[in-house]
Amino acid sequence: MSQSSRLTAAPSEREEALAEVRQLITDLRDAAQDGRDLARRYADVLQNVVDEYCIEFEKRAEAALARLEAVA
Repeated sequence: MSQSSRLTAAPSEREEALAEVRQLITDLRDAAQDGRDLARRYADVLQNVVDEYCIEFEKRAEAALARLEAVA
């Protein structure tokens, strides 16, 4: 390969590499956003489950307390 061929090929390869890096950055940002969205959804689901259990246990505790108070 002649010197002039290498000089013309190098900018093209550089541009390809830069385009690949830009695409990688875009893909990483998208993946990070998807991960944050997924984490928020799971946090919401977990919060709802915890709320349901707390309500259920609160009902059971109130019923048990009422039975204790009735016996006393």
